[in-house]
Amino acid sequence: MAAGKVGQFFSALGVGSTKQSIRMMMIAWVLNLLWLIVNYFWNLVPVAVLIAIPALLLLYVLIALAAYIYWGVKQVREQDEPYANLMVGVIVAGTLLYLNYNFLEFVLSVSK
Repeated sequence: MAAGKVGQFFSALGVGSTKQSIRMMMIAWVLNLLWLIVNYFWNLVPVAVLIAIPALLLLYVLIALAAYIYWGVKQVREQDEPYANLMVGVIVAGTLLYLNYNFLEFVLSVSK
C-alpha cells in the first residue's frame, strides 16, 4: 500500500515514470539557466528571490532523482529490465543534479 502512495506522490509532481523524471530534470536545468541569464542582464528581483528559485529547482531535481530511482527499480523488479539501464539513468540524473547545484553555488558566490 505504501508503494502505491509513493507512486501517486511522484505522479502528482509530474515525475510518473523514468522518462518523465529525466525530462523534468532537464527542464529544471534549462529553467535554472534561463533564470540566471535573465537576471544577469536585468536585475529584476532581490537577492533572496534570486537564490530561492535555484534552491527550489534543486529540491525538485532531488525529488525527480528519487522518482527516477523508484520507477527504475520498479521496472527492474516487475519487467526484468537490466540494471545497466537504471545505472546509466542515475549517472545522467546525477550529472543534471550536479549542474543544478553548480548554478546554485554560482548564485551564492555572486550574491555575496
